[in-house]
Amino acid sequence: MQIILKDILLFGYHGVHPLENEVGTNFKIDLLIDMVDKEIVDLHDTIDYAEVFNVLKKEFAVTEKLLEVLADRILNAIFSKFHHILQIEIQIMKVDPPIPSFQGMVGVKKIKRK
Repeated sequence: MQIILKDILLFGYHGVHPLENEVGTNFKIDLLIDMVDKEIVDLHDTIDYAEVFNVLKKEFAVTEKLLEVLADRILNAIFSKFHHILQIEIQIMKVDPPIPSFQGMVGVKKIKRK
């Protein structure tokens, strides 16, 4: 079973350039969570995506210079809260990065296994 949170839009102050830490920018985040295959009959048997989102927001609110560090911190926090996760894939994309003449997004993608 997989839990999917896709196209999450959050505003943050992550980046190595001082202006990014002052002005901030938009980020797009995707999470794909593989969980232990078991019978699911109520919310306690699965992973509450609202709770996953709350963990994500809390970790995202702490500014990091590198998206790689932010991705690791988010993955570790989610793994710590939910014990029946086998693997998490996260993708964090910076919308409109401060690169002259660049149009698009840049970001990181990481997979963490139990």
